[in-house]
Amino acid sequence: MDISRWKSIAIRKPTHEALLVLCGDYMGPASYVEKLVDEAIVKQAKQENISVMTWKRKNIKSKKVVAKRRKRS
Repeated sequence: MDISRWKSIAIRKPTHEALLVLCGDYMGPASYVEKLVDEAIVKQAKQENISVMTWKRKNIKSKKVVAKRRKRS
């Protein structure tokens, strides 16, 4: 997910406040949502006994799948 080309989503205010608390000071909401999606992909790939890149190639419609490493603080 390229957060420089963001897409907006609508969530209720209490959920947004909870998301900000979960994010903490080091991560914004967009990065946290990206982290949650990445963790879900890893879980799905593990359930299917395939690699994450294979899962992405199989399930994501855009054929341009780029592996990237994020630096977490």
